Amino acid sequence: MAFEQLVNVDFGGVAKPVNLPDPTSPQDAATKAYADSLIEGLNWKDNVRLATTGNVNLSSPGGTIDGVTPATDDRILVKSQTDETENGIYFYTGSSSAMTRCPDADTFDKLENAVVTVDEGTTNAQTRWRQTEVNGTLDTDDIVWDSFDAAVPDASTTVKGKVELATQGEVDAGTDQTRVVTPETLAGWAGRKFKYTSTFGNGSDTVYTITHNLGTKELVAQVRRASNDNVVGCDIQMTSTTAATVTLAAAPGSNALKIVILG
Repeated sequence: MAFEQLVNVDFGGVAKPVNLPDPTSPQDAATKAYADSLIEGLNWKDNVRLATTGNVNLSSPGGTIDGVTPATDDRILVKSQTDETENGIYFYTGSSSAMTRCPDADTFDKLENAVVTVDEGTTNAQTRWRQTEVNGTLDTDDIVWDSFDAAVPDASTTVKGKVELATQGEVDAGTDQTRVVTPETLAGWAGRKFKYTSTFGNGSDTVYTITHNLGTKELVAQVRRASNDNVVGCDIQMTSTTAATVTLAAAPGSNALKIVILG
């Protein structure tokens, strides 16, 4: 039977428990070796106050970053530059003054596997970011920051994050701005435009079955000369949802005609 401890144990800042096994249950104590194994290879940086949400002018970053007015010498994570070689950890030196790279992030080596926590901001408060590129040269190679947080933010046009798939009804409505479209729902979109084109003619037949596989009879078709796109008069019938029948008075030459079907 396990010994039950119902009062706090004070080690006086000197004594410590030793020879603990590696944890296996959620409430087990974690050894230093176990904790070290979790963070091995990560390059933890001092926290930054703010992180950018879009491209900023590093020479004149303005007075607001992520909804907050930074102070001089605040550490700023610049992670969303159009030119990703400019990304990094910077000191803020004023709204009209050039930002400078922080000493712990002023070479590419110092940024390899870097992990940093953001303290404040409308969008990025309490998020963590990891720099994923290696073996690069500062100001030459891209510096890429990916979310390193259990609480991944919602994705937007400027923020990497999690997304929700749109239903077919949401795709058909065409008004949702937060969900993403899959190839399947795009193919089934009610407003999708159909198009099929092919050449035909063999010098002997006057009736041709054109298989378009567009899945509807609500289509408009036109036959043209393949050589110059001049329109040719003929009888066209949508005989099924997958095929049309073209009837001519005279047999066209080999691939002399072209049919265009739109819906």
